[in-house]
Amino acid sequence: MTAARPRAADREDFYAELITRNRGLIPAADQIRLRSAAVLVAGCGSVGGAAIEPLVRLGAEHLTLVDPGDYELANLNRQRATLDDLLRNKAQAHADRIARINPHADVRVEPKGLTPDNIEELVRCADLVVDGVDVTTVEAVRLKVSLHLAAARAAVPVVCGYDVAGVQALLVYDYRVPGTRPLGGKFGAAEAATITPLEFMAREVPTAALPLEIVPVVISQVSGSGDGFPQLVYTADLFGVLAARAVLELLAGHPVRKRTIVDVHQLLRPGPQRLRVSAARAVALLKLARTLARAKKGRG
Repeated sequence: MTAARPRAADREDFYAELITRNRGLIPAADQIRLRSAAVLVAGCGSVGGAAIEPLVRLGAEHLTLVDPGDYELANLNRQRATLDDLLRNKAQAHADRIARINPHADVRVEPKGLTPDNIEELVRCADLVVDGVDVTTVEAVRLKVSLHLAAARAAVPVVCGYDVAGVQALLVYDYRVPGTRPLGGKFGAAEAATITPLEFMAREVPTAALPLEIVPVVISQVSGSGDGFPQLVYTADLFGVLAARAVLELLAGHPVRKRTIVDVHQLLRPGPQRLRVSAARAVALLKLARTLARAKKGRG
């Protein structure tokens, strides 16, 4: 006998069944906060896109998805898309996927992405921001800094992540806490207008999040011979895992550590190999520091 499919019209019954397996692990009050909260996902690609589905399956029902980009074939190695999604706007594709998971979810799509004209309003209407804004261009960096400046003014917490080879770095900026400076005070609005993506990453991403594998890539980027950063599916997906829990905790008013760094590659290496890689990484980081210093001196 085939089980009856839940009727989409029965919203409360549908939601109760959807979160049945959450019970006992997520307190009822926390579940209610997650369901009622307005979550802004700025950037629906690698990291931002990885957080959307876990949040919806966890019980989030009010999301604003912001991304100006369309899916390309090269995105399929790590992003939540299929061949049918190619050339479609990323935010809209995610909205359609959400509707197939929870047809009652309230989803707003901004296919033009973040702009100087909409950042303040988008943040003001949010209870929490998932920052997945790409930082591959000067304009994107400027918008990312503007997003955090707006969040700080509105006292809205922000969860952001950086996937670096096998490392996922989850950074939390709880702007509800008095004295919390935008992006830790590392950037100002004027400086953000001209800072390069590499300079931004050098300041924003903790050194602990730079694994051995990425150092040659960064050096080639600094020298001008690189053609972009490689990214892996399991590292991007790890942001979804960490961010879903961080969002739940922050909305519940619980403290969350400011940074969480997970190196998938290093975790799986046996002890002796882990030591060898750590030693090689130290040497590589020294070489990178020298390369960056020479590049800075050359620009000066």
